Parts: sequence; structure tokens; C-alpha cells
Amino acid sequence: MNPHTLMARANLGHWLVTRDGQALVLERDGWTIRVLFNGTAPAKAVVRAPGSPGWRHLNRRDITTHVRGHRDQMAVFRVGDRVKVGVRYGTVTDIYVETPTALTSRACPVRLMVAYTDEDFGSPYVTSALRLRETAA
Repeated sequence: MNPHTLMARANLGHWLVTRDGQALVLERDGWTIRVLFNGTAPAKAVVRAPGSPGWRHLNRRDITTHVRGHRDQMAVFRVGDRVKVGVRYGTVTDIYVETPTALTSRACPVRLMVAYTDEDFGSPYVTSALRLRETAA
């Protein structure tokens, strides 16, 4: 994908697009995607989810997947949020947009990585989790 195509797709998805040298930086709802181009080809891409202190590598296919991610689902949670999934409680450790398949809609669904209080891990869809409010101490 060349930078002009990425900019067009990002604008359709209501991302704020800026340039940083040879890179395009896309921002929306606490998400940041940085794609470094070598000419017209993406050379490196990284993403930072809301609340995450660090960056995660994106392969070429994942760039489009994240740009097309379901906005309502991408904006609900932040890394560090306390959640309830079914009868289990845990903390969001990461958020990612699922790679589209023939069965998914144009807006790619979003999954959470959750560390449960029973020391197990899971990856529920955002639509299966309830964010818990922080209580005042």
C-alpha cells in the first residue's frame, strides 16, 4: 500500500493523519499507528493502543486491518482497565484488531488480551467484556 492509498483509507475512517519525515502517523481515539515508507512501500509499521506505554510491530496486512478497525469497539477500552468477562474479573493487558475474514464485516472486530485474577489469560471480544468503574479509595 502506498502512502496516498493509506491516507485516503485513514481519512475515510476518521483518523487524523500527519507526516513525520518518511512516516505517516495516524491517530484516533487514543490509538496511534506509525508507518515508515521506503519510497511508496511500507518499510516498518508500529501501533500503540490506548493506555499502552509501548509500541507493537504491525505487519503489512495489519496496517489496513487496524485502519479499518471497528471504531466503536476500538474506543471502549484502554490497557490497564479492569474488566468483567462472564463471571471472571481481570485487567486488560493489550488490545488488537482481528484480521478480517470472509465472515467479518468491513469494520474489523476488536479483541482484548486479559489477565484474569485467577492467573489465567484470555482474549475475549470487546463486545463480551464490561469495563468496571474505578472506585474511590
